[in-house]
Formats: sequence, structure tokens, C-alpha cells
Amino acid sequence: MEKPIVNIFFLLGFNYFMIKSWGTWKVTLLTVIGNYFLISILIESYYGLPKFIEIFNAIFTFSISVAGTYVLWRKNKAGTLTDYEKRCWRLIRTLDLLIFISVLLLLSFFLFIKYF
Repeated sequence: MEKPIVNIFFLLGFNYFMIKSWGTWKVTLLTVIGNYFLISILIESYYGLPKFIEIFNAIFTFSISVAGTYVLWRKNKAGTLTDYEKRCWRLIRTLDLLIFISVLLLLSFFLFIKYF
């Protein structure tokens, strides 16, 4: 029961901060994307979502993260990163490395399972 209530308050708080900094097309796009994810989480807590929407959400989230990483990579090559963006860039590289290592471990597990 707590999850839907928390999601409702998170949705309200998210919209409050987005409306507070309204004005550019980036904030509008972020608001639409954030509301889509928050509403799908809220619906999923009550009714569940069809499998294709869950797959779409995973692909959509992955594409957003790849696009954000690409933007940070371009800004890093140009040397225009702020201090906050440099910390984010280090965090993203660390998370990418952890994901890569976990995929390698999973792949090696499936390849060498017959030897265990």
C-alpha cells in the first residue's frame, strides 16, 4: 500500500519542481517523460502493465541513458563540463564499467556452466 502513495507524492513533487522551472523546451520534454514514467509506475502498482509496455519502458530508459552519456561525452571532449557534470561523468563511467563486468560474468557463467 505504501508504494502507490509514495508514487503519488513523488508525482506531485516532481510536477511542482518542473512547473517552478518552466519555460524551456527541455524542461517541457523532461516533464512529459517524467510524468509518463511516474504514471506507468503508479498504474503498475495497482493493475500491472502489459509486457510490451514494460519492454518499451526498458528500451526507452536505455535510450535516454545512452543519449545522456553521449551528451556528457561530447561536452567532455570539448572541455566544457561543469564540476557537477564532471562528477556525473565519473559516476556514469563507473556504472558503465560495473554493468560491463556483470554482463561478462553472466556470459562466462552461461558459457562455462557445464564445467561446474
